[in-house]
Amino acid sequence: MMLAAARRGDARAQYQLAVCYSEGRGIEQDYGEAAHWFREAANQGDINASYSLGICYANGQGVAPEPEAAVKCFRAAAEQGHLNAQVSLGVCLQKEMGARGGSEEAVTWFRRAAEHGDATAQVSLASCLLDGEGTAANQAEAASWFRKAAEQGVPEAAYELGISYQQGRGVAKDALEAFHWFETAAKKGLPQAQYELAVCYHRGRGTVADLQEACKWSGLAAGHGFKPAEELKDELEKALAPTGDGKEETHPLS
Repeated sequence: MMLAAARRGDARAQYQLAVCYSEGRGIEQDYGEAAHWFREAANQGDINASYSLGICYANGQGVAPEPEAAVKCFRAAAEQGHLNAQVSLGVCLQKEMGARGGSEEAVTWFRRAAEHGDATAQVSLASCLLDGEGTAANQAEAASWFRKAAEQGVPEAAYELGISYQQGRGVAKDALEAFHWFETAAKKGLPQAQYELAVCYHRGRGTVADLQEACKWSGLAAGHGFKPAEELKDELEKALAPTGDGKEETHPLS
């Protein structure tokens, strides 16, 4: 029935059929067919289909990679309020992938999506504000957007917010807040946050010093190949190694 409706020109059915082909949902996965039906629905003004067709062109799924065509699709959906399309368009503009206009227009799209609650856009906007890319640098506003994304569960945002509190970057220095956000991101598996959390436990920053916890978190970060964590882990393991009297050394590290 869906195929018949799609062939009759039903844009909703065309989009749903495209999703089924793209994901192999109830039908053999076929990116070429997916791109075809996304295009049919997009030509009728379906913004979800326009965005999805843009992804096809950006990634070369079912079609030859065409950055310019991807940007055209993203813009069509973005101008109608599609948040993911706004973020994708911003990224294309920022990285000059199939589009010119640069970082200033990218910030415009990031901000538009961020103000509607898109966490990815909030991180992108915060990063631009932090670096002064496409807009005047504003560390306080950057920290505010990192917080909004962190509160939505984005580990990278939580980590950046932790750094902000640790360094006094746009906010007052606060070791307790820094520890909280590093811990939040670390528990979600972010290696750099796991390392910073290990340092907090090692130095007693925002928490009671605990070399066992420091060793645990540095080990987790090291397991992801994070080099600074590997060095800290080795140092901590030596400090915690049993001494000749059968006891562990737990003296503070230098």
